[in-house]
Amino acid sequence: MSDRRPKLPKYIIVLNIIMIVIILVICGLAFSLAFSVINSGDESSSEPYYVETEDTPSAAEDEPTAATTAVTTTAATPPVSMTKQTQNTTEPIVFTTQDTSSSVSDDPVEVGFYDKSFFSDDLFIGDSISTGLYLYNKLDQKNVAAAIGYTPYKAYTEAADLYDGSGRSALEYASSLQPKRIFIMLGSNGLSAGGDLSILESSYRTLIEKLTEACPDSKLYCISVTPITADSSAAEYSGVTNEIISEFNTDIKAMCSELGIKYFDLYSKLTDSTGYFSSEYSEVDGMHFKGTTYDVMLSYLQSELS
Repeated sequence: MSDRRPKLPKYIIVLNIIMIVIILVICGLAFSLAFSVINSGDESSSEPYYVETEDTPSAAEDEPTAATTAVTTTAATPPVSMTKQTQNTTEPIVFTTQDTSSSVSDDPVEVGFYDKSFFSDDLFIGDSISTGLYLYNKLDQKNVAAAIGYTPYKAYTEAADLYDGSGRSALEYASSLQPKRIFIMLGSNGLSAGGDLSILESSYRTLIEKLTEACPDSKLYCISVTPITADSSAAEYSGVTNEIISEFNTDIKAMCSELGIKYFDLYSKLTDSTGYFSSEYSEVDGMHFKGTTYDVMLSYLQSELS
């Protein structure tokens, strides 16, 4: 009698080999995924983290009820960035903030370069876009009175985000601060498709009148509403377009001419060749600013005022 063991069928051997290969592949993928997660957890960014939310202003007798999509922010220096990736160029643009204690030069300011001390006695009144001035550490928070969803009407009726947490409106804060210059950049949150721009302009005019009365020695300036990208998710909710923004900017510019107030056309500084908000300057929602965009804004203002 033969004591040789019967051979296993070839298909069983093949199946065993396949199973071993599959197990090895799964183990390799699991190890690779775990390694990637560990590496990504070590990465950090110095840019503020934005979370999109819809902010609907409360109804007021002289305030539009339609709302645009606003962007909320977390702490002043959160670790995550949501900045779009832009195309690489052979000579990338480098923006530098010059923060010195020396006197401001009378020479023309190069685009992207500004002196932080130039604005040390000033106040910027604005919405969520303007909060980036201190969230990106471009200016000290004491120089900014802004809030998410802020409109010209809310600037003299509702609390702004202030460094001292006093819960005062931008108007009240300006009155206590008595700044050298006051820059107003509002309007994005009051625009809507089919809305009555005259209502928004009226509240804007009222804000200027109240600031003039409260801060008689302060010089007032108005900055245009800035553009949106062609696919802006932030503007989609209210149906705002660049045509509507341009129409409102034209009204504000005319009002400034009437009142003897200097108007800054930041809109045209941030558009690309297609007439939309340049991807070089726009955040992922197509409305808010990248950190470097504030350098462009401040250098433009300083250049015009020097």
